[in-house]
Amino acid sequence: MCYTVTVNKIKNLPPHYRWNFLVFVVDVISFKAAFAFVDPNSVLPAFVRQFTDWAPVIGLVTTVVNGFWLLPQLLVARLINDRPYKKPYLLAGLIGRASFWVVALALWMGLARHSTAILILFFVCVAFFTASDGFTTVAWFDVLARAIPLRRRGRLLGTAQAIGGLAGAGVGVLIGLILGSPSLFFPANYALIFFLAGVAFIPSVIALTTLREPPPEENSVETNGLAKNGWLIPLRDPAFRRVMGCRMLIGMIALATPFYVVHASDVLHLSDSAVGSFVAAQTLAVVVAGPLLGMVSERWGPQYVIRIGGVGAAVAPLFALATHLVKSDWMVQAYPFVYAALGFTQSSWILGFFNYLLEIAPADLRPLYVGLGSTIMGALTLVPIVGGWLLETTSYTALFGVTAALMLLGTLFSLRLGPPSRIALTEEPL
Repeated sequence: MCYTVTVNKIKNLPPHYRWNFLVFVVDVISFKAAFAFVDPNSVLPAFVRQFTDWAPVIGLVTTVVNGFWLLPQLLVARLINDRPYKKPYLLAGLIGRASFWVVALALWMGLARHSTAILILFFVCVAFFTASDGFTTVAWFDVLARAIPLRRRGRLLGTAQAIGGLAGAGVGVLIGLILGSPSLFFPANYALIFFLAGVAFIPSVIALTTLREPPPEENSVETNGLAKNGWLIPLRDPAFRRVMGCRMLIGMIALATPFYVVHASDVLHLSDSAVGSFVAAQTLAVVVAGPLLGMVSERWGPQYVIRIGGVGAAVAPLFALATHLVKSDWMVQAYPFVYAALGFTQSSWILGFFNYLLEIAPADLRPLYVGLGSTIMGALTLVPIVGGWLLETTSYTALFGVTAALMLLGTLFSLRLGPPSRIALTEEPL
């Protein structure tokens, strides 16, 4: 459904618009490049695979990443929702980005000789990083919504994701060279990867410290009772319930994501250096998807981005299933296509689901909508462990088949999403 164009364009941009536009672009690019070094779909499961081949432990990577990022956000939202300025809370969580330096140092000091100890330290550091980032995220989205209007947000995120994807593709090539180097053995190779991740986060930290937060907007909802039962407000919103139902279904993609890299190694017999090609494929997909989905979001709305992302989410397990059943040489060599589909879906989360939430939420309840949405998604934190159990008790055929079916169901469910009610339908696309 296209927007009705009847009045005029956005006339008054928020204060410091150009500066903040640049800040958010640098932040997203730096974060994407850094996150490519520690990609939870490929790099982190491959690292854990060096110490154990038990599927539930490998699946624990995605559980920790999702759980510690999602679950605390409602508490954070309640803490900061009534605060007029959110930047101090945004900056407070940035300390977690040094976590991977701790893992790198431990590997260089020889802790890898003790499998249990290094895995415990690794999961603690990953949990601290993701919890810190989740703390930052609630404030980040609120400031983004005030600093960048919806009609400019698509181009910002699309551009930043595209450039960040190019940087991530370079990171993927670098990871392949590091893991494939005959002179760089385990665990020094992963120690170097984790160290470089910490370095790549630095421009993001610098950019966010220079952010010029716009003044708060006028309240549209009485929030004095938020501490008691205000968190129920989004649940009374039919648009919130619909988008969260769709998000939960497509979030079930985590059933299979930690196991594609294991499948590639154990069943398809691809080398460890293939992890680099997986990261490169995933991030190159972001390069293509970023501008495309940004344009879709600006022109037709975030609900269409959600639908496109749902299709990408279904393609990944379907291609993996086909490769598993056929095992033809060209399909095995084309296995990075699975990660390309994951990258396309990944690009749709902010431009689709989060953009949708920002626009259906009253201005003074944005942190609550984002936080509650993320906490509800925390119900899916055990999904990767369930995926590991499903793999252990059945087969890759069952795992990929069930995942694909759920993605197709989520895509069908997304057809129920209408235009977000807070979108100014009388604005022209800029």
